[in-house]
Parts: sequence; structure tokens; C-alpha cells
Amino acid sequence: MRTRRPHDACGWRIWLAVAFVLLLALPAAAQPATVAMVSDLEGSATLTTAGRSAPVQILSDIAPGAQVQLPSGARLVVFYLDGGTEFTFKGPAQIDFKPDKPEVIHGTPPVMRVPAQGSGVRLKPLGLGQGALVLRSPLGSSRIKILNANATRLLETQPVFRWLEPEPGLRYHVEITDDSGRSLYDGQVATSSFVLPVGLQLKEGMAYMWEVSSRLPDGRKYSSVGVFSVAPAELRAQAASMLANAMPDVSSRVALAAWLEQMELRDEARKQWRLLLQARPEEPRIRALANR
Repeated sequence: MRTRRPHDACGWRIWLAVAFVLLLALPAAAQPATVAMVSDLEGSATLTTAGRSAPVQILSDIAPGAQVQLPSGARLVVFYLDGGTEFTFKGPAQIDFKPDKPEVIHGTPPVMRVPAQGSGVRLKPLGLGQGALVLRSPLGSSRIKILNANATRLLETQPVFRWLEPEPGLRYHVEITDDSGRSLYDGQVATSSFVLPVGLQLKEGMAYMWEVSSRLPDGRKYSSVGVFSVAPAELRAQAASMLANAMPDVSSRVALAAWLEQMELRDEARKQWRLLLQARPEEPRIRALANR
């Protein structure tokens, strides 16, 4: 292992600090009051909030006092953020969403289900701002697309780092640096992935940066940077249990993915969004989250 020259280390530490401030330290943007989220929809429905109507989509936020008009033959699943209790409605129905639970004005009562992620879990509304943040390298062009271990906490202490090749046949330089600017690994690979050597494990709670770069035959250099940390052991155990016991229905996966996003386990959340995209390919918000 080697230590960067002082001016290099300083630049990387500044970049790393800025990146993690953007990711984790700043509070999330203020969200409008939301009591529930749509976790599945078959057919169509209309959401009316403060006199304004819009089509319902999976991941639509529902404010207190909002009403949903569900036509005949449609099916709507909603979970309340405070506790995660799930309600399934079948049309025709008109539903008034109170702060603590929904009230059916017309139609049959909903089927209620205990949340898959555990009772008492407080979920937050999903937004595409912070979760979709892409951190780009300050060095050179970002033509090497990083596929994981960027803007996320990881469950693994020995992750596999992956990226898309700008063109075949290139060799890549990979370096992993901790939050002090110390280089943990510095080497060359001939593939579009890299596994940490045996015996080199990442520490939980520490911020890391990794850079992958390559020089093309014409002399151009491409470089991209990812920033990440390893989740604490307690969170890793909780996530492993929830993933192992995950139910395959769309609503349960939405709730699980929302929790993973909330815990900043964005690589794991992305896997769930991609599974959901197979089941609901027409949903634009799921597609946006799956393809970040």
C-alpha cells in the first residue's frame, strides 16, 4: 500500500468530504405532509388532493384528507408510513385517507395486512432527488459508468466493484482510498469488475472512495469515482433478515425497497426496484429508481 502525495491526498479528502456531506449530512428536502404510499395498482384510479385530481401511480404519495376514486375491477394497495400497515381495496370504491387509517366512503372495506418489514417501522416518502444523486469524478471524463458501490451503504465488507466498459479490450487502474486519504488498494485489472483481495476487509462506518480509470489507445483517459461506506453490523443483520424473508408480491417488495432506500442501502434497493420493474414495466417511477 502507498500513501498519496500530500497535494493529491488533500484534494481527494476534500472531494470525499463534499460528497458525503451531499449524501448523508444534509437534511432531506422538506416533503409535503404524507400519510401513505401506493404500493400496487391494477387498473386505474384517481387521486384528489386539495381539489386537484391526478391519476394514481405506484409510489404516489397520499396526503391526509386525500381521496381516491377506484373504478369497478380495479385493485389498489396502500401502506401507511407510520407503522407500514397495508390496506388492499377493490373497486368500485371511494376512499378517504385519514391521518391514521383509510375510511371507505363507498364500497367494500379493505383487507388489512401486518407490514412485512415489521410493526412499528416508520417509512418515509420516496423522492428521486437524493436517491438519484450521481457523483462524478473530478478527474477527467466520466465515460466509465460505475454500476455499484456509489452513493450508498454496503452490506458486504468485501464487495465486488463493477463498471461498464467504454470499449472492449481495455485495462483498468483501480484504487480504493479511505477517508484519511490513505490508499488501501492500488492495482491493474483486465476485466470490468474487481474483488477485494482476501485479507483486505473494509471497516464499518468509514467513508471510502474508489476510482476506476483507463487510457485509450489514442491517449484519452477516462476516470470515474464512487463513494460509499459499510453499514453497521446491526443494520446489516436486520437487512439480511428482511431480504431473506421478503415476500414476492409487488406491495411487499415496494415496502422493502422503500425501507432499504431509507437506510441508505441503495445498491440493495436498486435490486428490488429492478425485480419490481419486471412485474410492473409500465411504472415510470419504478423505472427511474431501477435505472439510476
